[in-house]
Amino acid sequence: MALNNLLEEAENIVASLIDGKSFGAEDKFNENIAESLYSLAYVQYQQGKYEDASRTFGNIIFNDPVNVRAMRGLASSLQMQGKFEHALLFLSSAAVATDDNAEISLQVVECLLHMGRKKDAMSLLSKIDNAIKLDSKNEYVTRKIEGLKVFLNKNKDSKF
Repeated sequence: MALNNLLEEAENIVASLIDGKSFGAEDKFNENIAESLYSLAYVQYQQGKYEDASRTFGNIIFNDPVNVRAMRGLASSLQMQGKFEHALLFLSSAAVATDDNAEISLQVVECLLHMGRKKDAMSLLSKIDNAIKLDSKNEYVTRKIEGLKVFLNKNKDSKF
């Protein structure tokens, strides 16, 4: 299905939800609907419409409570709105629901830094770094850890 069709379908689903329609016998929430909504939420996020993206990701989670991509998307949208404590709740849920915790943990580090919890962020970053040394396959995570370490070392004395 083309991206435009997915986005149109997702917009129709959101409009139906806003009008009070739920997914009943005729419209069972399924993978196609989740993917359509995810595509819409992703576009909203990319356009800087973080509140809209939060609502759309939230609709996915409401109907599919173990959708890790939607949890991470909602957490990212909340993070961009400065709602770091709320973002941490969804990141925690995502971490429990998947084995791919390194990237989620790095997102937690970013939230902790924005919340002024530098000591906690550094402690978690150290733990992630030690775990990654055991499994160096994830180049993105390794680069991100190094970048955060440089940032933290440059800003040792800042309140953050």
